[in-house]
Amino acid sequence: MNDSVMVNKQIRESGLRQLATVEAKSDNVGKWKTWLTSYQFVRKYQDDRYIWLTCVLALEALNTGNFGVGSILIDPDGNVVVRGHNQVFNPYFRSDRHAEMVVMDEFEDTHQKVMGVEGYTLYTSLESCPMCLSRLITSGVGKILYAAADPTGGMVHKMKDLPEVWTQLARRQVFSQARCTQDLTNAANCIFLVNANELNEELKKR
Repeated sequence: MNDSVMVNKQIRESGLRQLATVEAKSDNVGKWKTWLTSYQFVRKYQDDRYIWLTCVLALEALNTGNFGVGSILIDPDGNVVVRGHNQVFNPYFRSDRHAEMVVMDEFEDTHQKVMGVEGYTLYTSLESCPMCLSRLITSGVGKILYAAADPTGGMVHKMKDLPEVWTQLARRQVFSQARCTQDLTNAANCIFLVNANELNEELKKR
């Protein structure tokens, strides 16, 4: 069994275990749980397996009453080092607990001796917002790849509008849409949109 097949197997098994713990609280969650469980990685898309896992995490976020966004950090050998999902509303309100922030908090807390992360890749199911983009630029993570674009809240497509210090720092990194199937891109987008409007309205009331 080659390394790629082994990584695929490990990711799939861990993702399926995670899906098995999701007790669907809505028809939407149940539908996407079934879809993700049956999804098969497409080999020609190099990011497919990782984006699938971000979608699994996004579904878990959705099911717990948070924004449906998931994220993972991959080391230079292709191993999943940290995984996380949006936790803004649950278990309690934390305005900074976007998926990317959750992942980077855990990584930096538990890998304090790792000095260079240019060989790491962060995958996220949704294009990063301004807060997360600034955090990821500061982190120095080499690649940041997202499944679904976020035309209204995403910042990657508007990086030229950042202050100069941020655009200069970002030149050492790659920010791009991941190479995955359109089906996974659609899944990431749909999972996010299930409760996005409702939760945005909750934020406006705070």
